[in-house]
Order: sequence, then structure tokens, then C-alpha cells
Amino acid sequence: MSEVPLSLRSPRVYGVVVGATLLTAGLSLTGVLSLGSVAFIVLMGGVALTGIPHGAVDHVVAADLYGLSSSWSDQAKFYGVYLALMAAYGVLWWVSPVMSLTLFLGLTVYHFGQADLAYWEVPSPGHLLLYASRGVMLMGLPIVAFPDLVDPIFVAIADVQVSAWPGVASAPTALLTALVAQHAVVLLLMQRWGTPQWSDVGRELFNTGVLAVLLITTHPLVGFAVYFGLWHSLGHILEILRFFQRHGRQATLGHFYRKAALFTLISFVGLGGLYVVNEAVGAQTEMIALLFILISVLTLPHMLIVEAMYQRQRPAAA
Repeated sequence: MSEVPLSLRSPRVYGVVVGATLLTAGLSLTGVLSLGSVAFIVLMGGVALTGIPHGAVDHVVAADLYGLSSSWSDQAKFYGVYLALMAAYGVLWWVSPVMSLTLFLGLTVYHFGQADLAYWEVPSPGHLLLYASRGVMLMGLPIVAFPDLVDPIFVAIADVQVSAWPGVASAPTALLTALVAQHAVVLLLMQRWGTPQWSDVGRELFNTGVLAVLLITTHPLVGFAVYFGLWHSLGHILEILRFFQRHGRQATLGHFYRKAALFTLISFVGLGGLYVVNEAVGAQTEMIALLFILISVLTLPHMLIVEAMYQRQRPAAA
């Protein structure tokens, strides 16, 4: 029997991820990671090393999910739908940036929560509360903790000022506490639902604390890069390896990165172009805004494929 691929919860992986997260938070408190250029480099690194590759094998996952072959017709079906969704969302950004930003935040809340906690296999519809709770905490903490830093990015994206949102300026400490507390309560409620073990609850309560420390103390770009690169993307890559194994494919990191190489390389070229433009014109905020818009356009079809992947393993409501 082949060895079961690692997951983010495997001790050696989990220890490195938690250690790197706490180290980042510690360095941030010293001011080392607060500089704009350093934050931008960390963001680009996190997106490039695991962020882009984790979605660059969607075509392989879709082939196993939907029984697609390598024929021209099946490939045209997949890429046609995938690119059409991206194009439609891109047009929506042009027509209504505020609506597009709202959709992006909603998709990200669900997608992050799902990637982190789908392994609990909470029956429907409880999983929606669980995912939303985790995602709201992850998205809300950096916004409330650093509204002055987030404001320029959101203004560049959709002319939205997060500092004007209720409680962000008037009661940030209470709001930060509420964001963390609501997720802790939901985790405990899910255990009452009867699915996760107490050991899982304890680990996720600890993870909640670690991520809260990261996102409250660290420059939002650095915090996002660490969460997106190590927790979300690396965790998803490892889950894809487990998916590959269940479908009789090779399940090694080398195999994964070979399958992801083409679309990762294309994305690297795009990122390189963004970096060159940023260095030439110094429009760092606009480049970051454009990067998040590009991520959002890629997120929509990617999230649908991930949803189908996890749907296969989610139990029905009792």
C-alpha cells in the first residue's frame, strides 16, 4: 500500500507552519516586517511559491471529478467554462467594482473557511456556519487591526473606505475580540453537533489564537502572505495529493509541481511584469490592488472546483 500523503495536520508540517507563523508575528513586533517594500516582497513570495501553484492543477482535479479525457472536446469544455467564468467576473469588476469586491470578500470568506475546516466533515447546513465563522475572522482581523493600511488598497480596488465601517474606528478592540470570540464559540458548537473530536477542537482553538496573533500584529500584506501561502495554499496542495491518491494518481510534491508547472510559469511571467511595473512607476498600492483583482478572477472557477471536490466527502444532514 502506498504511503498516505501528509496533511497540514501532520505533526512535522503543522509544527513548521505554526513556528513560521509565530516567528513572523514576533519579527513584526520588532518592526522588521513593517516596511512597505519588505511586505510587498513577502506577499509576492507567498503567492508565487504556493499560492499560484495550489490552483494550477484545477484541470487535473476537474478531469478526475467529471471524468474528462485528454481529448480536444473535453479540454475545450473545461477551459471554455473556466475562462468564461473568469471573463464574466472581469467584466463585473469593470462594471461594478463595489459589487465585485463584495462578491470577492464573500467567496474568500467561504473558501478560506472550507479549506481550513472541511476535514471536520460537518453535515449540511452546519458547515456553512463553520466556514463563514472562520473566514469572517480571517478577513476581519487585518481590516480592523490596520484600517489605515487596508484603506488605500480598498480605495484603489473599489473606492471603499474600510475605516468607515461600523466599529472599525470607534471600537476596534471590542470588534477584534468579537471576531475571535465568535469563531471560538462556533468551534465549540460544532463539537456539540457531534462530528469533530475534542482533540480537533483543541487544535483549532489553538490555531485560532495563532492566526489571531499573526493577523493582529503583522502588516496585513505579510499576514495575508503567511496565511495564504502556508495555511491555505500549502494545506490545499497536501489535500490535493490525498485526492490524487484516492484517484490512483501519483501523490508526491514533485508530481504536483510538474502538473502545475505550465500555469504556474504563466502566472510567474504575469507577476514578474507587475513587479517590473511597480519598480518603474512606484505605484505599489495600485499594483497590489490589481494583484488582488487578478486573484479574485481566478478564485471564482477555482472555488467551484474545490467545492465539488469537498462535496464528495461531506456527509448529509442527519
